[in-house]
Amino acid sequence: MTVAATPHPVAVTPPVPRGRTIAFGFVPGLDGIRAVAVLGVLAYHGGAPLSTGGFLGVNMFFVLSGFLITSLLLGEWARRLTIRLGHFWTRRARRLLPALLLLLIGVAAYAHFFASPGEFASLRLDSLSTLFYVANWHFIVAHTDYFASVSNPSPLQHTWTLAIEEQFYVVWPLILFACMRRQGIAGRFAAAAFPAFILAASPFARVFFGHQKNHLMHSIGVKYLNYDFLMFGCLVALLQHTPTFESIYQKATRVWWLPPSVIAVCSVLWARYENYFTLPIGYTLAGASIAVFLLWCTRNPSSVIGRALNWAPIVRIGVLSYSIYIWQTLFLHMQNSRVFAPLSFVGSFPANWLGFYALACFSYYVIEQPSLQLRRRLIGSLHIYAAKRQSARSGR
Repeated sequence: MTVAATPHPVAVTPPVPRGRTIAFGFVPGLDGIRAVAVLGVLAYHGGAPLSTGGFLGVNMFFVLSGFLITSLLLGEWARRLTIRLGHFWTRRARRLLPALLLLLIGVAAYAHFFASPGEFASLRLDSLSTLFYVANWHFIVAHTDYFASVSNPSPLQHTWTLAIEEQFYVVWPLILFACMRRQGIAGRFAAAAFPAFILAASPFARVFFGHQKNHLMHSIGVKYLNYDFLMFGCLVALLQHTPTFESIYQKATRVWWLPPSVIAVCSVLWARYENYFTLPIGYTLAGASIAVFLLWCTRNPSSVIGRALNWAPIVRIGVLSYSIYIWQTLFLHMQNSRVFAPLSFVGSFPANWLGFYALACFSYYVIEQPSLQLRRRLIGSLHIYAAKRQSARSGR
């Protein structure tokens, strides 16, 4: 889930002739979409009535991440005719790891002072799987159900989404780089073949695995492996402005409220009819509708929805969405009395919401942003040092 906000979102500019490079620029509304996604997660974890927004919000993050990361990589290819994989992975690490390490330090402190021996062992494994971004597979093997109501859920259970995102960051740039080495539009179509295959196979795989009685196989079909939602975002980024895609897009958005209506229907039917609706077509319908509506929002910033997504408070929540997502489970999803026993009021509204928002702000402004700027500061310091040495030598 890059649940993480990127300082300069990009997207493809209007259509250009076939075979020419494509320029990229700033796109409004993406932070607003992040805000909507994280608010859905908060409503779900906060126990809002009839809220299925948690799973929907997570999948919105996945689609947005696939779209944004693919657009960024395509933009670099258009400028440099290459993708600096080391630079991409380093920047992702600087963006995501500091906040995650802070969370793990907090969980370690809780485990040391408050956790029972059995819970401590569990938290240790949860922390290691989170640190190495394999939490989704860890929770599958551990028979952990993120969507079930349990008395003592792990404070790191939500990090399965971060694991999926990081696995995507490792694999997808390699595939895209290999495919884009082909000349012209053929590179894009070669790259599009991978997400297209995943999306075509996903409904059959979900039905097959989802109906298995074995927990491991059932979890593979239903939980913790939402790679197909990332692929929807990738496919839109790769194919937008091609004639076939634009024709489909125009038909799907002729009535602008059609995609969000499909998303709403899918969210209502999600939990009730898993075997008969969600597994065979529900995931696919929801993912496609989210992808189309995301693109519509970025292309219509002057619409009512576009203006709402660019409203300053919504944008601020979107900018902080990764930090909010990291910290909110400590206050909303787990049994807060275990952590906040001396201050039980912290576990109830509005103190719990203020608590995770305050921690998110601290994480973003004190930890995350300075980490992103560290490389620039080090390079600047080296330049100043070199200039001073050169000046001292000239003075001799």
